[in-house]
Amino acid sequence: MPTSPFDPAATAELLLDQWRRETQLEALPVALRPQTLAEGYAAQDALFRAAGGVRGGWKLGVGSPAQLRAGNLSRPLIGQLEAQRLHRSGAQVRLPLNAPVTVECEIAFVLARDLPPLAGREVDPADIRHACVTFELVRSRFVDRRAVGWPSFVADNVGFEALVVSAPFSDGLDADLLRQVDASAAVSLDGQVKARAQTGDDVTDPLRSLAALYAHAADRNVTLRAGEIVSTGAMCKPFDIVGAGHVLRATYLDQELTLSL
Repeated sequence: MPTSPFDPAATAELLLDQWRRETQLEALPVALRPQTLAEGYAAQDALFRAAGGVRGGWKLGVGSPAQLRAGNLSRPLIGQLEAQRLHRSGAQVRLPLNAPVTVECEIAFVLARDLPPLAGREVDPADIRHACVTFELVRSRFVDRRAVGWPSFVADNVGFEALVVSAPFSDGLDADLLRQVDASAAVSLDGQVKARAQTGDDVTDPLRSLAALYAHAADRNVTLRAGEIVSTGAMCKPFDIVGAGHVLRATYLDQELTLSL
């Protein structure tokens, strides 16, 4: 166990170095390892500041009922989206070739107004400008992100690498359309269907995820900003890919989201 106070800046410096060099750690050194989620989020904030990025939104993960139970978590894990790593449908995204990348197809919301921190805030339809579909690409700075513990994974910005965003499928909040998108969604890899919408306790409820972000923001005294995107967690079953030359396509209703690697 560490014998001195946790220094989030030192942890962030090491993780940022791994990110820039496109290398991975087995685990953080004990002296730099956060022991709680609060320490993990402090290191995440320090990482985001050190990287010098502009926040374009938020991502949530490990948020289905099954994942929350298995992870002994009370709410999903939350990361910050760097604006320069947000891409439109059809983008070509460069990824490191030396590690698997997890592909998650998700429902996302774009916020319509600033939301100051407020304990107990509930989702209001007026909060949402529109809804869309995203591909989140997860690449951790750890060889096995599941083995290092949640605080370290949170410090690693919950493994965020890039987000590809579709055109809106609804203006405002349309709960019926959310259900239709979820029911119809399918993801293909290089022309072959690879994943469909999850079922039962593996389903992530996008509105519950948004409410969890509100609670997180209240805890950390953060104002959520109009125009930020909130990608709410895996809608279709996630899967891993390695290397370049792949084409991903998500189809839902009469729309699609694509990217090439």
